[in-house]
Amino acid sequence: MAASAVQAAPRVVRVGVYENPPKLLAGPQGQPSGILGDLLHEVAQVEDWTLKAVSCEWERCLRLLEEGAIDLMPDVAYNESRAQRFDFHRVPALSSWSQVYRGPGVKLQSVLDLEGKRVVVLDGSVQQEHLASLLASFGLRAELVPVKSFEEAFSMVAAGEADAVAANHFSGGGAASRHGLSATSLVFLPSKLYFAAAKGRNGDLLAAIDARLDAWQADTGSVYFQALARWGMQSAPSRVPVAFWWGLAVLLGLLALALGFLALLRREVARQTLALRDSEERFRNLAENSVDWIWALDLNGRHTYSNPGAAEILGCRPEDFLALDPATLVHPDDLALFGATLEAARAHRTGWRNVVIRWRHQDGTYRVLESSAEPVLDAKGALQGFQGVDRDITERVQAEQERQRLASILEATSDIVSMADPEGHPIYLNGPGRALLGIAPEGPLSEVIADAHPRWAADIILNEGLQTAIREGRWSGETAVLGPGGEEIPVSQLILSHKDPQGKLLFLSTIMRDIRASRAAELALRESEERLRLALTAANQGLYDLDLTTGDAKVSPEYATMLGHDPATFRETSAAWRDRVHPDDLPAVYRAYEDCVAGRLPEIRVEFRQRTRAGGWKWVLSLGRIQERAADGRPLRMRGTHTDIDAIKAAEAALRELNATLEARVAERTAELTAANHELETFAYAVSHDLRAPLRAMSGFSSALQEDHAASLPSEAKIYLEQIVLAGRKMSDLVEGLLTLARSTRGDLRMDCVDVSELAQRHLAELAAAEPARRVSVEVEQGLTVTGDERMMASVLDNLLDNAWKYTGATAEPKIRVHACAVDGRSGFCVSDNGAGFDMAHAARLFKAFQRLHRQDEFPGIGIGLATVQRIVQRHGGQISARGVPGQGATFSVVLPAKAGQREEESTT
Repeated sequence: MAASAVQAAPRVVRVGVYENPPKLLAGPQGQPSGILGDLLHEVAQVEDWTLKAVSCEWERCLRLLEEGAIDLMPDVAYNESRAQRFDFHRVPALSSWSQVYRGPGVKLQSVLDLEGKRVVVLDGSVQQEHLASLLASFGLRAELVPVKSFEEAFSMVAAGEADAVAANHFSGGGAASRHGLSATSLVFLPSKLYFAAAKGRNGDLLAAIDARLDAWQADTGSVYFQALARWGMQSAPSRVPVAFWWGLAVLLGLLALALGFLALLRREVARQTLALRDSEERFRNLAENSVDWIWALDLNGRHTYSNPGAAEILGCRPEDFLALDPATLVHPDDLALFGATLEAARAHRTGWRNVVIRWRHQDGTYRVLESSAEPVLDAKGALQGFQGVDRDITERVQAEQERQRLASILEATSDIVSMADPEGHPIYLNGPGRALLGIAPEGPLSEVIADAHPRWAADIILNEGLQTAIREGRWSGETAVLGPGGEEIPVSQLILSHKDPQGKLLFLSTIMRDIRASRAAELALRESEERLRLALTAANQGLYDLDLTTGDAKVSPEYATMLGHDPATFRETSAAWRDRVHPDDLPAVYRAYEDCVAGRLPEIRVEFRQRTRAGGWKWVLSLGRIQERAADGRPLRMRGTHTDIDAIKAAEAALRELNATLEARVAERTAELTAANHELETFAYAVSHDLRAPLRAMSGFSSALQEDHAASLPSEAKIYLEQIVLAGRKMSDLVEGLLTLARSTRGDLRMDCVDVSELAQRHLAELAAAEPARRVSVEVEQGLTVTGDERMMASVLDNLLDNAWKYTGATAEPKIRVHACAVDGRSGFCVSDNGAGFDMAHAARLFKAFQRLHRQDEFPGIGIGLATVQRIVQRHGGQISARGVPGQGATFSVVLPAKAGQREEESTT
C-alpha cells in the first residue's frame, strides 16, 4: 500500500518564469502563464505533474537551470553554445525572429544607422550576442545597454534614455504598441524556441513535451492552436455574415448583365495587354541597363531573376548566379540577418527597406549592398515571392569609415586643422582649433575666424599666403592668432591647395601649430647656453669637439682663454694640442685614449700639463667620450672638457706637506693625552683613598657617640648627630662611586662573546631575592649577545637594571624588559621599564656624574651609575642613548661594534 501511494504522488516540476509576454509571464497566483505557460499546464495535466513556478530574471533563470535549482526553463532559443550547457527537446515549441524597435523621432532605416545609437537588449539574450557581432563586423560604434527585463527595455526607449530596443517579435509588437515605439526594417536572428533542462537531467520531462507537441501541432484544432489564438498569435476563422449571402444572390442576378459587356471587356483587355507588354519592355530595358542589381526571389529564398547588375556588382553572369544558393554568397556573419529578413517578410507578407548585407564577389572580396524589396502577390493575394533592388554601397561605407577615421585623427591632434572653400571661407575647424581660438564647439564658422582674428585674416587669407598656396600648391610661415581673451598666440602655419585633375581649386586645408612652447624652449635654450658659458668661465673649464679623421677641433672661447690665447684667433688641431702637452705626460694620455677607443674604459679621464701662451705649464683635467664611430668600429668624433686644475694641484701639494708633519703632531698629542689621563686617574684614585681615612674616623666616632652617650644627649644634639652620620654615609658613597668611575677607564679590555640574556636574568634574580615582597613582571629576550669585556658588561647591566628596579618602585604593575633593538641601523640591546620616566628636555644631564633628575626623597642615589655605564660603553667604541616619558617609563639602548677593542685606544684618548 505504501508503494502504491508513492507511485500515485504527482511529480513536482520546478519551472523558471520571467516576464516576456505573450510567450511567458507569471499568472495572477504566480503560476506559469502565456503561450508556453498554458502549453506546459496542458502537458502537466496529462502527465500528472505539479508545476512550481520559480520567478527570476532571464540571466538568473538560466543560471538556476544550469545549477539544477529549476527543472524546466521555457522560451529558450537553441544555439551551439547553449547546447553545451542545456538539453532541448526535438519539436520546436514556437518559431520566432528578432526585430529592432525605435523610439519617437529616431531615424533607423538600415544597420548603418545604428552608428552612435544606444540599443537596449535583454542581458544574456541571443539578441545581445548577435547584435554585438553584427556591429563589430561593420565597424560601427553603438552602445548595447543590457537590462534585466523587456519591460525595463521598452520603458527606457519610451523615456528617451535609449534610441532603440532589440526583442523577439512575440513580445516586441505588443510592447512597442504600449510604449509608442515603431518597428524598423532591421529584422534578424530567426530562431526556434524550446523548453530546456540542465545538461543530463530531466530527459523524461523533455520527452513528454516532445510527444505532446508532435501530436498537437498536427491537429489545427488542438490545445496548441487554441493557446496561440488565445494570446493573439492566430486569428480565429471569420464568420460569414448573412448579408453576404444576400449580396451573392444580387451578384448572380447581375452576372447576366455582365456577360453583355464581355465583348467590350475583351477588346479593352487586348488594349491593356498591349500596353502592359510595352510597359514590361520598358521595365526590361531599364532593368537590363541599370547599374543596380534587380532581382526576383521565390518563397524558398532562391533567385528566379537577376539583371546584368549582378555581373557588375558580384562579378558573375545572371545565368550563373541563378544556379547558386544565396547562402553560399552571403557573408557568414550576415546569414542570420538574411534569413531573419526573409522569414519576417514571409510571415507578414511585406517587403523590407534598406537592409544592409555583405555579398561575396567572384574575386573573394565582399561588397556591401543595401537591399529593398516588395512582396509579389497573386490575384488571390497569396504571397508568391519578392522582387527588389540591391544597391552597391561598398564605396560609400568605406568612404564613411575612412571619413570617421580621418575625423578621429583630426580631432585627436593638438594642431589646429581647418578647411576653406576656394574663396577662403572656413568650412571646417577641428575641436582643438575651436578650443584654442575660443569658438563654440557647434558654433557657425562663416566669417567668425576673420572677424575674431583679424591678423590671421589679413596676413594669410587676404595676402600672399593664400595666393602662394593656390599658385604653388602650398605655403608655410609664421603668423599669429588671437585667443579667447584677446591674447596673441604665435603659430606656424601650412596652407595646402587641393585641385581636381583639370587644375580647378576644390578646397584649401590649413594646419597651424601653437609655437608658444617651442619659442619658450628656444629662449630657455639660449638662457641655458648663457648660463653654461658663465658656469664654464667660473669653473675655468672649456669644451672641445674633435674630428678624429681630420684632426680639426672646435673649442669654446673659455678653453682658449684658459691657455692665455685670444678666442678670436685661436685654432685647435690634434698636432697643436700634442705640441703643448708636457712630454712626461704624453704616455699616460695616449694610454687613456687607447683604452677608451678599445672600449675598455667608457671615457677618457686624464690629468696632464699644457704649455700656456706665456710659456708656463698649466695642469688640466681632460674628460672625453667617443660620440661617433664608423661601421667598422673606428672612432670618428670625440667630445669633452678641459678643466683648469692648477689651483687644485697647488692645494694638493700643500696638503701633502701638511700630512707629512701631521702624523708627528698626532703622536705627540696622543702621548700628552695619555699622560694626562694617567695622571687624572692616579689623582682621582689617590684622592678617593685619602678621603676614606677621615671618613672612617668620623663615621666610627659618630657611631660610638650614638651607642655610648645617646641617652644623655639633648634631642637637638641627637638630630645633629644623625645628620653627621647621614652625611658621612653619603660622602662614603660618593667616594665609592668616584672609585668605580675611575676603575671603569683602567685596565685592559678582554674581548669575549658576552651573553647579555644570562647576565640580565642573574641580576634580576638577585634583585627579586633582595626584595621578595615586590612583584615585578620581568621579560628577558633569549640569545642576546655582544662582543666586549664581560666584567664591564655585567657592570653596565647591573646599573641599568638597578635603575629600572628603583624607578618602578611606585608603579602599580611594574614591568622590566631586556630585548633586542636597533639604533641608526645598528643592532644592540635595550633595558625598558614602565616606571617614573623622565622629561627628554633634561636627557643631556642623565650621563653626567653626580647629576640626578629626581629628588632624593623620591628615589635615593648619588648619580654615578649612568655616568659609569656611558664610560664603559664609550670605551668599547659603542653608544648609549635614552628615551623617556614622565610617568610612562624609560628605555636605555646600548649599541656596541662587532669588534669593540679596535676603538679602545681612540675612546681612551
